[in-house]
Amino acid sequence: MVRAEMSADDRAFATALEARLRGLDVQKQNCGRGVRIANIQAGQVLDRTERRAYGDTRGGLTSQEKISSPADDARSCERVIEAERSTIQAALADPDRLHYESERLRVDLREELLSLLMDVRAASAVLNAQSSYEEFSLRMGAIGNRLTFIRYRYHIALSRGDHRALGVPISEACNALYAAAGEWKQAHRAAREVASAQAAASRALPWHVDYFQRQVREAQLKHAQAQRRLTDNTTTALTLVHSATRVARHGESASAVSRNR
Repeated sequence: MVRAEMSADDRAFATALEARLRGLDVQKQNCGRGVRIANIQAGQVLDRTERRAYGDTRGGLTSQEKISSPADDARSCERVIEAERSTIQAALADPDRLHYESERLRVDLREELLSLLMDVRAASAVLNAQSSYEEFSLRMGAIGNRLTFIRYRYHIALSRGDHRALGVPISEACNALYAAAGEWKQAHRAAREVASAQAAASRALPWHVDYFQRQVREAQLKHAQAQRRLTDNTTTALTLVHSATRVARHGESASAVSRNR
């Protein structure tokens, strides 16, 4: 099958794989850089060791470790690159395999997006309850890691618009959660400032009470404002999470109907 007879998605996939092959050539050139740096470092280690204790073999062992470990890393790097190169070349040489890999990438991306949505919903539940800022931060960290993985692993599928109808609302929900995370952090900090101001006021000498009471009122106002912003951002985030969930469920229902036909 010639390139012109392929579907638009398969042609885009083939073009992206060819670009990836060119990128692998550059990556392979960088695999050995660590070895050259290690050789310089090893010589420096030997010099220092011999000056410190002539004849002490530990210096040689130290330098050998510094050489062998990066060398092993370089060989491992090259093996990984060659394995990926072979996989890409095999796909490009076989249109059926190319189509299979293209469709598998599409399916895998959807599964990752649904897993991301599960993480998003879990974080939004903590946000809605405002039960634990620390737990929410951990969940947002997990979301960030998964987003990074998806953007790296599925950049080809994303660039050709796979599952855009699902990915866009999930992305919007993530952005809203990040905005809410910032407001919750501010509200969390403002609450500590209120507690600190109240503690200072309780210890104040009589002639300083008015000053510290003003500090308490200012801290309380700041906290109230932060809490209002957090409430607004939480409402927005929950709405967007609900919308993304609805899109995902609609997609699952449509897929089920299609399979039953």
